[in-house]
Amino acid sequence: MSSDKRAIFSELIDEVRRSQAATARFDRAVAEVAGLNLTDLGCVDVLSQEGPLTAGQLAERTGLSSGAMTTALDRLERAGFAHRLHDERDRRRVLVQLTEAASALNGFYAEHVRLSERLYHEYTLAQLQLLLGFIRRGREFNERRAAELEQEHRAGPPGALAHRERERR
Repeated sequence: MSSDKRAIFSELIDEVRRSQAATARFDRAVAEVAGLNLTDLGCVDVLSQEGPLTAGQLAERTGLSSGAMTTALDRLERAGFAHRLHDERDRRRVLVQLTEAASALNGFYAEHVRLSERLYHEYTLAQLQLLLGFIRRGREFNERRAAELEQEHRAGPPGALAHRERERR
């Protein structure tokens, strides 16, 4: 039994990794067709999920530095996918909001939505809860590790990873 469980778990982890690679490939293709890069598309995705955010909030959620965020927002504005606007409650605060043009990107993901609906009907509530827990724990782990790596990288010199690897040898 234990070896069957290990084999299935290994296959599951391999499939998650292949799924991540396939998603990244699809997103790269969408970004290329839309005239964006993956960073820009990631910003659009966060804004579409969370609504208008400050540049700082968006940088935090995407892991970008403030300089990289400014550059990404400039590109998104030039492409017509986002614009900056003053917060109605605090005019000193600037929010980033998607434009109507950004909704055109939804068309690329329409088949994904249809597949999700089919899967919703195939799985029981208990199965969906199990999948949700598995995916959520993996996402939370990746978010935590990404934040740690980003902080390490910002604290150290550029290329610190290569330097550490050379020292290890």
